[in-house]
This record gives sequence, C-alpha cells and structure tokens, in this order.
Amino acid sequence: MPIYLALLLFAGAILLISAFSSALQRKGLPGPLLALAFGVFVGPHALGVLSADVLGIPTMTLLEEAARLTLAIGLSGVALRLPHGYWRQHVRWVAVMIGIGMLVMLAVAAGVLWALLGLPLVTALLLGAIITPTDPIVTTPIVTGSLAEKNIPDRVRFNVSSESGINDGLGYLFVFLPILLMTKPDTAWSELLTTVLLREVLGAAVLGVGAGYLLGHLYRFARSRGLMEESSYLGFIIPLALVVLGSGRLLGVDALLAVFLAAAVFGQVIPQGDEEHQDRMDDTVNRFFILPIFMLLGLALPIGHWVELGWLPAVALLLALVLRRVVALWTLRPLLRSEHSRVETAFLSWFGPIGVSALFYATLAHHETGDPDVFGYVTMAITISVVLHGVTSAPFSYVLHRREQQRAERA
Repeated sequence: MPIYLALLLFAGAILLISAFSSALQRKGLPGPLLALAFGVFVGPHALGVLSADVLGIPTMTLLEEAARLTLAIGLSGVALRLPHGYWRQHVRWVAVMIGIGMLVMLAVAAGVLWALLGLPLVTALLLGAIITPTDPIVTTPIVTGSLAEKNIPDRVRFNVSSESGINDGLGYLFVFLPILLMTKPDTAWSELLTTVLLREVLGAAVLGVGAGYLLGHLYRFARSRGLMEESSYLGFIIPLALVVLGSGRLLGVDALLAVFLAAAVFGQVIPQGDEEHQDRMDDTVNRFFILPIFMLLGLALPIGHWVELGWLPAVALLLALVLRRVVALWTLRPLLRSEHSRVETAFLSWFGPIGVSALFYATLAHHETGDPDVFGYVTMAITISVVLHGVTSAPFSYVLHRREQQRAERA
C-alpha cells in the first residue's frame, strides 16, 4: 500500500503544479522548488507519511538510478531544443565555456570550500567538481515556456541549454579525478587517462554521435515513406534516450554524455519543422520526469546531518555556487563579447543552478568513496540553488527583458 500512497501524493502534486504552472512561474515559484518543498513536507522531517525507502530500494541506489533516468530524458530534451545550425554558429561559446569555463568554475568552487571549511584539498576538489556543471534539468523551467520566450533572448536560452547539456556529461571526467585520487592514489592519473577519458568519455562520444546520426536518418526515412505517424515523435525521442542510456551502461561508457550527443546529432539530422514538437517534449519532461526526482530528493534530504555540520557549510556552499559562475563569466567576457551583451553576461553569471546532475554525482561519489559528508554537502548545495535560483528566475528575467529593450532603444 505505501507505493500507492506515494503514487497518489506524487501524481496529485504534479497535477496541481501543472494546472497552475504559468501563474506559479510568474510568481517565481518554478516546479522543482515546489516539488522539493512538497517532498520535505510529506517526508520524515515533517508529516512523516512517506520516506525515500517506500519502494524497498536502498535510498542511495534509488536516488542514483532515478537521477540517471531523469537526466537521460532531460538531456535529450535539452539537445533537441537547439535549432539547426546552432553548433556551427556558436562554436566560440561552447569552446570557451566548456574548454576554459569549467576549469575556472572548478577552481573557484573548490578554492572557496577548501579555504572556508578547511577540507582536505582532494575532498574540496570533489565537491567543487560536483557543483561545477550547470544543471540541464533545473534550467529547463528557467529557459522554456511563455515567460522565458518573452523575456529571455533566444541566444541566451540556447547557450544556457548547450552549456548545461555538455558540461553535465563532461562533469564525469572532473568528478572521477578526485574520486580516483581518494581510492587509487597510486594509479589515479593513468586510470583517468586510459579508463575514464579514452574509454568512457571518448567511447561515449563515438556511441552518441553514431547513434544520433543513424537514428536521425532512420527517422527521416520512416517519415518520408509515410511509415510513421506524426504523433509518434515523442514515441521516438524518449526511446532514443533510453536506448542510448542502456547501451552506454552496458558498454561501460559515460552514458549521459552519449545521450546528449545522440540527441544533439539527431536534432540536426531531422527536418527543422519537426522540432516544433519540442514544446510538447519539454512539457512532458517537466511534468513527468523533473518533478518526481525533486519530490524524492525532498524525502531523502539529510536535514539531521546538516544540523551536525553547522551553519558555516551553508555559507561556504552559497559563496561557491555564486562566485564560481560570476568569476568565470566575467573573466572570460573578453572572449565572449560577440556572443552576449553586458546585461546578458550578468544574467548568465547568476543563473548556473545545480540539481539532478549534482545529485547523481553525489550518489556516485558516495558509492565510490563511502564518505557521508559528500552527500550532505551536495544536497545542501542543491537545496540552496533550487531556492535561490528558483525565486529569482522570474524577476531577473523581467529585468533582463527591460534592460535589453532600453539598450535597443538607445542603439
């Protein structure tokens, strides 16, 4: 019976959030924030009617697999959000933010945590690597929907989407370096090069690009021959993500990076007009995949452990989350002037939320290292980010829209 109680409560909450989604978004109350609050409310720290082990699966295992599945579906939606020709037109943004930006954000985040919390350097590096990637799931409500389309320029929305998709997959490389330094210090660098980079990351790239290209042409063939109903678009995209995810796991490569690359290539191969269905894809992702994982996280938040850690970690994590993005964007602005105005850079330097990808890497790190503090720190950081970026998304997007209008009038 507990599983049906969970089904009732989760589905009921999703129905309510979906019914009032536009009004809630305008008030600065996006779905992930409300879903997280709902999970806390019905969980063991409030009403106590549900717990994270309701399915009889160990909490860490449940969170890891649920996060992996959510990311796979979400990443496919993010990749398909990008219009034809995007990657050629925005090579500079992708190269700078992924090639240099991630290193800057990692250095800033790890440095702040090491200096303020007195953590061992390798632990600070692990936490910094986990909170460095911008989360593709949490950014979805910020950069999609009528409010975002009205207030946020397309180039900002698309660049946030591409960055969050790629750096989420490449975060695997950054996270595994400190994990290997902790668990296999003698062979850490050789394993990082041979196992993680050459086999898992590059293998994921080959799998993703190949699968996306082949499945894209299969889609075109089926549509051109009248073998496929128009309504089958979603029925094609979601299985694509799951097929690549399953293949990546079986082959032992970075499956999430493979999913994003497969969807990105697929999106460039299929006809441009078919991407109009993407709005429905985002809707599906928001309602059926994003919200449940945050409800589940709300049930599993280690609030008692946070109390033991004290108030200083909250301050340090807040500073690390904010400064990593601000320092990176403004340091790299000379290389990105052609991409964004100063106002847009200010917006981008603020919105680098973390969420499901950080949860996934936290459970992975817990599994590999057995350090409970990592999960405690990361879930605290996720909660801070979901609240902070959630309540500021609407007002900051309004400010961006107004400033861009003023700039256009002066030009």
